[in-house]
Amino acid sequence: MSALATPSGTLAAGPGNGTGRPRFGIRARLFLAFVAVATLSVVACALGWLSYDRLGGTLDEFAESHLPALGVAAKLAEEGGAIIATAPILAGSRTEDEMDAIRDALGRRLTTLRALTGAIEGGVPGLRPVVDSLGRNLAALDGTVRQRLALARRNQEAIERLRWLHADFLDEIDPLVADARFNIQSALATVESGKPSADAVRILREENRRSEALLQIGANGNLAVGLVARAATLATAELLDDNAGFLDETADRLQRDLTALTGWADGVSLRQLVGQLLDLARGADGSVPALRREELETAARGQALLAENRDIVARLNGLIARQVQAVEQDSRAAAARSAGAVAFGRSALLASALVSLLVAVLVAWLYVNRNLISRLTRLGDAARAIAAGDLKADIPLGGGDELSDMAAALLVFRDTAIAVEEANAQAIIDNAQAGLAITDAQGVIEFVNPLAAALIAPPDGRDGTGEGEGDAGRLADRLDAEAAARVAAFFAQVPVAQMPGGSDGPAPTLSILATGRRPDGGAVPVQVGVRPFWRRQRQRFIVTLTDMTERLEAQHVLERTVQERTTDLRATNDRLERAIAEHQRTERELREAQAELVQAGKLAALGQLAAGVGHELNQPLAAIRSYAHNGRKLIGLGRVEEAEGNLGKIADLTARMANITNHLKRFARRPDSRLGAVELAPVIQGALSLFGNRLREEAVAVELALPDADPASGTPLRVRAEEVRLEQVLVNLLSNALDAVAGAPVRRILIRAEIVEDGEEGAAVRIEVRDSGSGIAADPVAQIFDPFFTTKPVGTGLGLGLSISYNIVRDFGGVLSVAESGPDGTAFVLTLTRA
Repeated sequence: MSALATPSGTLAAGPGNGTGRPRFGIRARLFLAFVAVATLSVVACALGWLSYDRLGGTLDEFAESHLPALGVAAKLAEEGGAIIATAPILAGSRTEDEMDAIRDALGRRLTTLRALTGAIEGGVPGLRPVVDSLGRNLAALDGTVRQRLALARRNQEAIERLRWLHADFLDEIDPLVADARFNIQSALATVESGKPSADAVRILREENRRSEALLQIGANGNLAVGLVARAATLATAELLDDNAGFLDETADRLQRDLTALTGWADGVSLRQLVGQLLDLARGADGSVPALRREELETAARGQALLAENRDIVARLNGLIARQVQAVEQDSRAAAARSAGAVAFGRSALLASALVSLLVAVLVAWLYVNRNLISRLTRLGDAARAIAAGDLKADIPLGGGDELSDMAAALLVFRDTAIAVEEANAQAIIDNAQAGLAITDAQGVIEFVNPLAAALIAPPDGRDGTGEGEGDAGRLADRLDAEAAARVAAFFAQVPVAQMPGGSDGPAPTLSILATGRRPDGGAVPVQVGVRPFWRRQRQRFIVTLTDMTERLEAQHVLERTVQERTTDLRATNDRLERAIAEHQRTERELREAQAELVQAGKLAALGQLAAGVGHELNQPLAAIRSYAHNGRKLIGLGRVEEAEGNLGKIADLTARMANITNHLKRFARRPDSRLGAVELAPVIQGALSLFGNRLREEAVAVELALPDADPASGTPLRVRAEEVRLEQVLVNLLSNALDAVAGAPVRRILIRAEIVEDGEEGAAVRIEVRDSGSGIAADPVAQIFDPFFTTKPVGTGLGLGLSISYNIVRDFGGVLSVAESGPDGTAFVLTLTRA
């Protein structure tokens, strides 16, 4: 069948309907429907434009006339409220600076209020006089506050003067009272002596009168000071009047008492002070009660002005409220007109929308759905079936519009796809670079390419390249018996699967190594892979065949090579294991030798210290012998208590000797290989104790600079080491230092420890041993830690001390080095990790 043929004949070209006349197709019909809907939309827009034009005119009127008036009225009310809130603050100002700041704020608000009044004055008659009255009220309030502050300042100055007068009054009256009492005592002594005289009696009476007057003046003066001070803080005029009555009575008593001092020269200053006090109490000008009364009157005027201020602002708010009511009435009328315009527009738009909706529904239901959508749905179903592989799907034809052209084109596409699929399948199989074959669900070969035919030739000598179904035999018949059984079982067990994409699990596959047959009858190893696929809604199986001859030969070669390499590697591994065991044995021997060398170094150091230790033991032994001899004599004489004292001293000396021998035994024993936290100070003291006699005999000064405790934790300073080996290192360094200062004019050894930061390792402890000897030459310094290297004379050293110490410190994870060496001495530095 030709690829361009259809069941209804050859297709005609062009958009016509077969008669040469132009047809009224889908485009023209939809265009007319859309034109009708668009016309209705234009009509609806015109109706909406008319209604919104009316609404816009009303809103413009409201925006141009009413909104500004409402805004100005709101600002007027805001400024008036701010003035009402700020005026009491002005009236209650405590300082002139505070008053000036509040007055400036009120001035700015009054200026704003006047500007707003000018903007709205035409619509609100009588507003300007109210604002002017408010300005005058604020000016009067400002003057009243200034007067009150001035009076308060004068009152404060008067109180300050009162304090000074009171202090002077007390300083003046106390000596006068003391003198009067002294004179009275003297006169009484004369009278009581039995020799009274007229002068003595007169003096007694006069001094008694003065003393009483002074005491009265003191009491009334203190009372007057308190009343004057109280008058400065009274809150009402009634209280001030009551206080003034008491104050006048007290002032009268003061003046009456002052008459008793008339003519008395010593009372002149007191009379002047009392006069000044009376001026502050009831003077005509500047008295404290008068100032306070005037201050209260000024405050009352301020409160009256505040009340007047509130009344003025209330009138202002009333004028503003009337203006707002007028604007509200106009706004309601404008809103009513706007509502009418909106209602008209809403009705017009609703009517046009209903008509448009009716036309659109008629077009969509009567034409689009019944004539277009149903035909498009059938065409879509046919296209999806063809895309899914059903090339026999029914294609709806008929009609004289564009959809009928699409149906005819889809029919041509289906027939062409059938022919192309069959041609492509055979071309792919024939030209593939691997053996390919296609079978049905029972394993019957339908297609086979030349490469596959060369690997699975049929037993009867046919080429197997035909395309007819069943003429090439079954796949299992072209393989060896075992492979044939597995292939037959695979085809028998695989059910008919769903369409591609419809199954839940992966597709079943088979991959086996089989023996095929060449066309000449020779056997050939073949890798056979079988996998299902779909063609025209039918399940098929594609078989891939790969010649495994070269791969198997390469695998055999690889296996022989791997076996040979494995044998070589096993022999090499045996040699390496023997070498590692030899290396471990040598390392153990070296460690044992090093431990013996360290122990020998300690014993050598003990040998060098033997004389000093013997001296340390001889002294307590001699003392013990003396105390024992004396104790025996004391017991013989019956002096048992003194003999017990000698026995106690013998016990102390014995403990001292035990400490020395125990320290020597601990130093001589083999060290522990484990590291831990070692307290530094006891180790340094123990090393020094071994050289105690030598230090005294050679007059060597030892200076220790050790921190009392770790500043971070408050605990004693500790390092990570082993106690016995660390003491051995310090003994070696001290021994070298003592040898270095042996012939020096100044014999001094410094041992210093400090905590330092050691980079990424954290904190470390730096121990420095410095001597005052002649130093070490530059060349030997580089070799000083080498074994058996020494700068001492022959017979005085083996050169192992520093080498052993260097290795011990390295085992601790630390560093031993020469910090400096010169004519002023040598410094060894031991750096260890802080524990």
